[in-house]
Amino acid sequence: MSVSTPTLHSPAVRFPAQVLSFIFHPLFIPGAVTAWLLFQHPIYTLLLEEPNRVRLLAMVLLNTILFPGLIVVLLWRLGFTNGVQLTTQRERIIPLIVSLIFYFWAWYVSRNLENVPTPLVQWLLGVFLCSCAAMFTNIYFKISLHTLGMGGMVTFSMLMMASDPFWPVWILPVAVVAAGLTGTARLAREAHEPGEIYGGYLAGAMCQVAAWYIAG
Repeated sequence: MSVSTPTLHSPAVRFPAQVLSFIFHPLFIPGAVTAWLLFQHPIYTLLLEEPNRVRLLAMVLLNTILFPGLIVVLLWRLGFTNGVQLTTQRERIIPLIVSLIFYFWAWYVSRNLENVPTPLVQWLLGVFLCSCAAMFTNIYFKISLHTLGMGGMVTFSMLMMASDPFWPVWILPVAVVAAGLTGTARLAREAHEPGEIYGGYLAGAMCQVAAWYIAG
C-alpha cells in the first residue's frame, strides 16, 4: 500500500500556506519591526519614556495596519473589489495609493519627533519607499507584496546587524526563514508567478538600502 506525498498545490499544503500568508501579511511587518525597536532593543527603550513609545507605536499601527486595512474592507463592501485578497492589478490600485499616503505620514511624523531612534526613521522610510515601488510596479505586473515586505525586513536586519552591536544575531536567520516560507506559501497559493516573488524580494531590499542611506 503506497502513501501519496502531498504536492505543492494540494489542500494539505495550501492550508498551511494560507496560514503563513496571513501571519506574514505585509500589513503586519512594519508594526512588528517598530514594536521590536521600541520595546525590545536594549538601547532604544531608553531614548523615549514608555508613554511616548506607546503613542509612537500606536501611530505606526494606525497608519500601517488599521487605516489601510479598513480601506480594503470598505472597497470590498462597496463593490470596488471582489474581496480583500486583491487578486488583480486593477483591484490593487486604490489600496496601494491609500497605503502610500498613510506610510508616508508614519515616516514623516517619526522623523519630526524628538529622540526617535534613527533606525526606526530609516525603517519607516523604507516602508514608504516599498509602497511606492509596489504602486509603480503594479502598472506592469503583480509584484508580491508579501515578499516585498519580507525582502525589506531581511535587508533591514542585515543592515542593523552590520552597524548595531546590540542587534541580536538570531533575528537575521529567523527573518530569512520567514521570508523563504512566505515566498513558498505564495507559490503554493498560486497567488504569484516566481518572477513576481523574486521581484518582491529584490524591490524590498533595494528600498531599505536606499532608506538607510537617505535617512542615516
